[in-house]
Amino acid sequence: MKKLLLIICLVVTATIIHARQSDFPKLNGPYIGQTPPGTTPVKFAPGIVSTEGHEFACCFSPDGKEFYFSQRNPGTRQTAVMVCRQINGSWTKPEPFAAIMPEGFTFEPFITPDNKRLYFQTAGVVNGKPEMMTKYVERTENGWSEIKTPGDPFNPGKTMHISATKDGTIYTTDISGGMGSESLGMIKKVNGKYEKLEKLSAPFNQTGKQQHPWIAPDESYIVFTVRRPGQDPVNVLSVSFRKNDKSWTEPVELNLGMDAGQPYISHDGKYLFFTSGDPRVGSDIYWVSTKIIEALSPKE
Repeated sequence: MKKLLLIICLVVTATIIHARQSDFPKLNGPYIGQTPPGTTPVKFAPGIVSTEGHEFACCFSPDGKEFYFSQRNPGTRQTAVMVCRQINGSWTKPEPFAAIMPEGFTFEPFITPDNKRLYFQTAGVVNGKPEMMTKYVERTENGWSEIKTPGDPFNPGKTMHISATKDGTIYTTDISGGMGSESLGMIKKVNGKYEKLEKLSAPFNQTGKQQHPWIAPDESYIVFTVRRPGQDPVNVLSVSFRKNDKSWTEPVELNLGMDAGQPYISHDGKYLFFTSGDPRVGSDIYWVSTKIIEALSPKE
C-alpha cells in the first residue's frame, strides 16, 4: 500500500509540473531565449522574469544554464528565490528554488565562479532578535546539499548581497553596524577559512551609501550601488577598475538614465543586469551591454 501511495504521489507531482510547463512558451538559446540589448537598458524577459511582481537581484550559473532571481509575489507578499533552467536546449518556467524553500523567506542569490556554491539571504532570530542571515547550499552529485550557514564573520546580521572572486574572496554589503549603516565590505579566505569582515578603504565608502557590490571573478573591476537620498535618481551604479599596482581607480557613475541597483555581470562578461523601479509598487530586472563599462576603463 505504501509503495502504491508513493507511486501515486510521484505521478501527481509529475502531472502538476507538466501542467505548469505546458502553457509556457518554448524558449531556446542563451539568456532564456531573449534578444540581447545594446547600450540602452531594456527589461529582461518581460512577462517571464520581469512581471507585475517585485523582481530583483539575479544571477546566472557560470555555465549559463540556470538563472536565479528574487521575486516578491504581489498577492501573497512572499519573497523567494526563483529559478529557470535550460534543459535539452529549452528553458523552464520560473519556479521557487526548492533547495532553499525550507527557509520560507529568501532573496539575493549568488553562485560562486566555480559553480559549486549558491549563497542567499534569509531572516533569522538570534537571542530573540530578528537578524539578517547569509546562508548557502552546495552542489552534490544529486542536486544540492542541505542549507548551511558560513557562521562568523558573515552572521548574524553582518553581511548581505554576496559576490565572490575565483580565489574565494568575498565582496559584500557590510551591515554589521545595523540596517542603515550599509557600506562595501570584503572577507578574505586565509588557509581555507574566512577570517574577518573589513570595510573597503578609499576610494570606496567615501560618498553616499555604497552597497550591493559585484566583483569580477579576476578582481579586475567592481560595480556597486550608490544610494543618494534626496537626489534623482536615488540609486545609481558606479564602477571602479583595479590598477596594475593593485589600487583602485576613482569610482565613475554609469549613465543608465534610470534608477539602478543590485548589479550583476553575466557569466560571459557581456551584459550588466540590474534592478530598477520602486519596490513598493514593483521593480523589474533590466540588462544592457557591458560596452558601457568598457568605455570607462582606463587606457594604460
